[in-house]
Amino acid sequence: MNRSIALPTALSVIAGVTDVTSWLLLGGFFSAHITGNLVVIAADVVTGREPDIVAVLAIPVFVFVTALATSVARRISAQSLLLTRVLFAAQAAFLTAAAALSFTTHASADPKHGIAIVIGICAVCAMATQNAYLHIVPPKALSTAVMTGNLVTATVALTDIFRSKGEAREARTKWSASWPLLAGFIGGCLIGAFGARLVGDQGAIVPAVFAVLLLIGVLIGHHSQTPQNPPTRLDKGETSPALGSSQ
Repeated sequence: MNRSIALPTALSVIAGVTDVTSWLLLGGFFSAHITGNLVVIAADVVTGREPDIVAVLAIPVFVFVTALATSVARRISAQSLLLTRVLFAAQAAFLTAAAALSFTTHASADPKHGIAIVIGICAVCAMATQNAYLHIVPPKALSTAVMTGNLVTATVALTDIFRSKGEAREARTKWSASWPLLAGFIGGCLIGAFGARLVGDQGAIVPAVFAVLLLIGVLIGHHSQTPQNPPTRLDKGETSPALGSSQ
């Protein structure tokens, strides 16, 4: 697997781990799949239930951090290597903060108040920086948290591969670029669920460990690589077609 898809796959694992951890330990709240919170809030409003405060806060916080990351990107757009490091460091810092705070409280017992809210918001900030990276740095805006588009792309590609008896080159390319993201997210969800069950409220340490390891890998790996050119969308405002749907 080449680096152009290996890195997004690693991010998919982190998104899956983070999302399932917040869902299990913070009262059914999505930290990566922000559109899921919109669905839950709408259902709560219509049925007369009080909306989840963390789910409500997640939306403006996600937008604010994404806007902040974009502003930072515009300032250092000529150095995409530095931008990658900055955004991955921010992701690792937010998830590490969430993990550290999880040791100070029993968040799952009272997920709608106090430190539990801060833990959830830290996870949202981490996912906002991840999504900002995906829409700013790579030449294509991949989705590591919302798998619907990736599933459709993989299904269409696989169908075309079978219909062409493996001769459809474009379909093979799309399949190779989509299935690792699906596998990474599903694997991350399973790892996160196992971690939450194994260590309870301190399960927030699992996504933090993955994020820190990814940051270390990027820092070490880039020492022996030539920095990539910044994508055209930063310089000319152009947008590359997305592989799948994104937040």
